[in-house]
Amino acid sequence: MAPPPPSPPSVMFRTVLLLLRVLTAAFLVITVALVSTNTVTLDIQGTSIKMHFNDVYAYRYMLAAAVIGLGYAVVQLVFTISQFATGTIHPFNYLFSFYGDKIISYLLATGSAAGFGVSKDLKDAFIALVALDSTDPVDNFFSKGYASASLLLFAFVSLAVLSVFSSLAIAKRSF
Repeated sequence: MAPPPPSPPSVMFRTVLLLLRVLTAAFLVITVALVSTNTVTLDIQGTSIKMHFNDVYAYRYMLAAAVIGLGYAVVQLVFTISQFATGTIHPFNYLFSFYGDKIISYLLATGSAAGFGVSKDLKDAFIALVALDSTDPVDNFFSKGYASASLLLFAFVSLAVLSVFSSLAIAKRSF
């Protein structure tokens, strides 16, 4: 006799998944907005220098990680809304969520680490090299980098929690 089919996920479980997916997407949208608009204009000895986020490779990586993560979050959000509406999960979605959550969460973690590292190191080095009358523009530029890295870290944490849930769901599922 064949084992009974697995029961559909509870409404509470589906609600938590939906909330975490929305939270992840929100963190990533804000991260993309902050990183992509991060510019500063410095006046050094009468010369105006404009610095963009894409002048810093780690910020480029952080933006790429956030954009890739946002694409994944939107796809998973669509799957989760479909799951929430129908109450069933397609068997493909178990594996896609399991592996996707793992891979994208590692990408977000490394993007966040790169953002924190470069913000700390470059801010100290930049202030030491360039004697500015006011360090406010430099502080604002790197503070936006810190904020972006923090939001990317929060997105990683919420995706890591989703990864645990997808691990539990795949463990309960018999293929």
